[in-house]
Amino acid sequence: VMRPNNASKKVVVTIYSNGFFVSGDEKGFRPSSDPANKKIIDDLKRTKQVPKELEAIIAQIVKGESEVGVEVKDKSGESYYPPKPTFKAFQGEGFSMKTESTNSGPEIALTGKKVEVDSKAEKIRVLLVLHPRKRAPQEFNLSHTASDIFRHVKSLTPPEFGNFDLVSGFPPKSILGDLSKTVAELKLKGATVTQRKC
Repeated sequence: VMRPNNASKKVVVTIYSNGFFVSGDEKGFRPSSDPANKKIIDDLKRTKQVPKELEAIIAQIVKGESEVGVEVKDKSGESYYPPKPTFKAFQGEGFSMKTESTNSGPEIALTGKKVEVDSKAEKIRVLLVLHPRKRAPQEFNLSHTASDIFRHVKSLTPPEFGNFDLVSGFPPKSILGDLSKTVAELKLKGATVTQRKC
C-alpha cells in the first residue's frame, strides 16, 4: 500500500528531464531513453499516482514493508549528469592529477600533445566534439589511453579555456575516471567524445 504520510518507510522518486532516481534503488539512475522508464515518468505526471511498474521497483527496495510513503520530486526542468570523477594522486613522470575542493571540476596538470597514430597498428575513428560544438574526427590506436585523448584535445584547446571534462555515451559519462584505460577498454570505436567545460 502506498501512502504519502505516516508510513513506516519513505521512498523518494526524483524526476529529471532525461530519467529518474528512486532512493535505495541499486540500479541508480534510470534513463528515459528506455521506453519502460519513460512510461513510468509519463504516468506519474499524468495521474499523480504511483504506476504499477514503479510499485514493483519500490517493492524490491522496501522488501516486505506494508506501508510505504512515496515522495515525488519533480526536477524535470533539469537534466541529470553523473558526478564528476574523483582523481587520486598519481606519482609518475610527466603529469599529476588533483581534485579541486570547489565545484570547478577536476584539474588535470597534463600538457597538450597531438596524438601520434601508428598506421601499422589497429586503429579506430572517434568523433571529438570540442567546445562549442566543433567537430574534430580523429583516429586512435587501440593502445592509446584516456590520457592520450585528453592531451590531444588539450592541444586543440585555447589555454584560456580552463578545466574541462571529456564525456561519452548516454547518459554522458566521463572517460577520465581512469586515465590509464585504453581506447579498447573504453569501447570508443565509432563513439562521440564531447568536451565539457568544468
